[in-house]
Amino acid sequence: MLVVVVGLAGCAHPVGPARTFGKYEGKARTTVEGALSQVETVRLVAGAAARGNAFGPYTGVVVSDAEEALSGLQGTFGSIQPPDGRADDLRDEVDQLLGDALDHVTEVRIATRRGELATLDDTAASLAGDAEHLEAFVEAHS
Repeated sequence: MLVVVVGLAGCAHPVGPARTFGKYEGKARTTVEGALSQVETVRLVAGAAARGNAFGPYTGVVVSDAEEALSGLQGTFGSIQPPDGRADDLRDEVDQLLGDALDHVTEVRIATRRGELATLDDTAASLAGDAEHLEAFVEAHS
């Protein structure tokens, strides 16, 4: 029984509640800033790999780590209870932004593992739009 309790405790997201829209918006902004960092990291390493300046295994690790971090951000933010209807809308917006970015990072990871390094910048091109949307969100909620 103790093993089950300890195992379940590790599954909890370490985020406190957001009791007001302002607090929730701050958590959303912080989440999106983290996502933007991951997206830009993938764009950078994809460009380097396409130019022959990064090895496949290194690129794969960086992209996989970014994918995992994005997934974690999405899960952690999703665990926060929106305090009101406006926050519900904000949650939907953040979920869409994170989902799109995660899908595109996953595409880069798959291409990397297939050894398609020479065209990785093309695969990562959709991340430029993700970065713009993420930046616009941060600006709008600062």
